[in-house]
Amino acid sequence: MGVGCIYALFMWVAPDGRKRPSINVEDVIKMLPVAFCSMGAHSASVFAYSAGAVSFGQIVKAAEPAFAAVLSQFVYGKAVSKKKVSQELNV
Repeated sequence: MGVGCIYALFMWVAPDGRKRPSINVEDVIKMLPVAFCSMGAHSASVFAYSAGAVSFGQIVKAAEPAFAAVLSQFVYGKAVSKKKVSQELNV
């Protein structure tokens, strides 16, 4: 994570780098549900690893794409495309 932060900072200050993002309060408010759900998923996976067998933690980690699809459907009202579902299921 530290390397990624340093890389991002370098890309913003480099002469041919990327334009620095401009974020306002409205953008932060829009990101809060996603941030909260991401925090919940991470907390659940950390708890799962400490709750018992490692296999249970793997099941929780494997369920994260399904969790994201459900949130996308019900929080943002955007359905997951059939193509994306088939890619996730490797069909």
